[in-house]
Amino acid sequence: MPKYVCLLLILLFAGTLQVGAQRADGRAISAPIVMEQVGVLPDRDYSWERIRTDTTLAFRPADSLRPVQTRRFWLKIALGNRSRYTQAVQLTVLPNLDNTLFYFNEDTRTWRTRRAGVAVAADSQRLKGALPLLLPGQATTTAYVLVNLGHRAALPAAVRLKVSLEPTAVTQQANTFFGTAWAVSVAVLALLLLTNLPTYAHFRDRTSLYYLCTQVGAVLYITAFRGYFKAWFPAPVFSQLVLPNGMSYAYTLNNVLMHLSVVLLLTGFVQMTRTYLPVQAHLPRLDRALRVALRGYAAFTVVVGLVNMSGFYLNHYTLLFDNLLVLGVMVLLLVTITVAYRQRLPLARIYLLANALPLLLVLVMAVYHVVFGFDNNGNLLLPDLAIISHALGFSAAISIRLQSVQQTLLTKETEAERLALDIRQQELRHREIVLKNQHIQTALLELERRQQAREQQTRQLSADNEQHQAANQDLQAQLEANQRELASTSLYVQQKNALLAELKQQIQGLNASDPGRQNELAGMKSILQTNLYLDEDWGKFKLHFEQVHPRFFEELQARYPALTKNEQRLYCYFHINLSTKEIAALLNIDPGSVRRAKSRLYKKITAADVAAGRAPSAAGSENPQADQ
Repeated sequence: MPKYVCLLLILLFAGTLQVGAQRADGRAISAPIVMEQVGVLPDRDYSWERIRTDTTLAFRPADSLRPVQTRRFWLKIALGNRSRYTQAVQLTVLPNLDNTLFYFNEDTRTWRTRRAGVAVAADSQRLKGALPLLLPGQATTTAYVLVNLGHRAALPAAVRLKVSLEPTAVTQQANTFFGTAWAVSVAVLALLLLTNLPTYAHFRDRTSLYYLCTQVGAVLYITAFRGYFKAWFPAPVFSQLVLPNGMSYAYTLNNVLMHLSVVLLLTGFVQMTRTYLPVQAHLPRLDRALRVALRGYAAFTVVVGLVNMSGFYLNHYTLLFDNLLVLGVMVLLLVTITVAYRQRLPLARIYLLANALPLLLVLVMAVYHVVFGFDNNGNLLLPDLAIISHALGFSAAISIRLQSVQQTLLTKETEAERLALDIRQQELRHREIVLKNQHIQTALLELERRQQAREQQTRQLSADNEQHQAANQDLQAQLEANQRELASTSLYVQQKNALLAELKQQIQGLNASDPGRQNELAGMKSILQTNLYLDEDWGKFKLHFEQVHPRFFEELQARYPALTKNEQRLYCYFHINLSTKEIAALLNIDPGSVRRAKSRLYKKITAADVAAGRAPSAAGSENPQADQ
């Protein structure tokens, strides 16, 4: 891979020599071409036909344009070609915001138009604003240019007018040379990127990741610096600016990607330095300064970009501060690497050697922009040299670091294997001792286990016995309490029903003796109203009954589902051996009704047993007449 990189670098320098010779030829070509006269006419909504044919329109010489008069101006330019051959030239008119060229084509004998400018979305040239045309030999050609300053651009009171010519061959040679330089630089970066990408995929090293980040930023920077994004994506145009010297600027996608590439480059530089060298542990102040500087520059770039994209062209006023900030970050990086080298941090010497040339070239480029300005149209080789030297140096540094990491890992693996072998030997010795002890202790453990099992079984039996006794005592006490409660409830119901029967007799006697005593009869009737709470008494009785005889009603319902609630109640009284008189008192009926109800109940039970194929129950076989 390094031999391919060297071959590309040789081609880059060979192209430099070639373009020097081609430029010398270009100067020889430009000698016969002269610009004889330039006239200016403020536009008053003139049509092209009138401009071409109306001889009364006066084009006067002028060195500046005044936007207060109008924002559109017509230029009449007389171009002379003293050579016998047709010459291809490029006409540049400043301000070059939006210019339209009108020229006569000798081949088709018609007037043609071309439109170009930094604010023209259809102008897909790398260097916008150039107007190409052909000049016939031994003739003077008149061309017209409509200069449109637009309505979006911020304009001064007066704008300098400048018209220049350059042979197309010279421009094409320069474009070819710098295009070759761009292609070589991108090819070198792509080769190094493809070389280090598998390394990152294999080791997942953060230093390699940040190196890849710088590679991507470098490709974007070189492409944006050459202005190729303006050719590939001429739209949109976010903001515009015209200076008094005639220079025109437009903020486009190329500028956005330029700022993004610088952020990526600085992020890669800073983060790679922080991960390559143990700066955070040994140089915490410098590490904090690097992080603050990087975040400050990123915030500055975002704010400036948003302002430029909002319609106000701020880029011209902030480029100086932008380069000063980049210069400050690079100086801080160089200081950090130097201090790390002086403190003899691991791999600091190698990292310093890898960074020396790239950082110096980047510093020179930043100083160049600060001192000499920014209007180089991408015709500068310093970025290519800086980025390629950075890519090569950092690639070598990462390779050495990975070798060091691999050597460290190999040493640690060897130590780990030795420790694992010692641990295995100790484990074998321990196992021998354990086996011997196991043979000795097996019999004792078995005896102890059996004895413990017997003792535990004895304790468990004793605990179960005590638990059963306590449970039986609790059940017996509960049964006795329920029996007492049941008897008390039955006695209460009997007394209540007896009172009810007595009240009925009193009412019948009063009705017979004195029908006019309605008030007393009403009082007696209120006493009889208590008969409504008999169901509540039965509920209490049933609750206590089920505590003494669990699941009695559930099993009775399952065995004889045809029984009604009154029949179940009657069966319950028979089950606890209540006499007919007691049942009659509980139900508030006469004893004969109780005997008849009992007879019907037993017949129904006997019929249900016979239908189900069961033997008649003891209750169904009893003599219903026996209980008096």
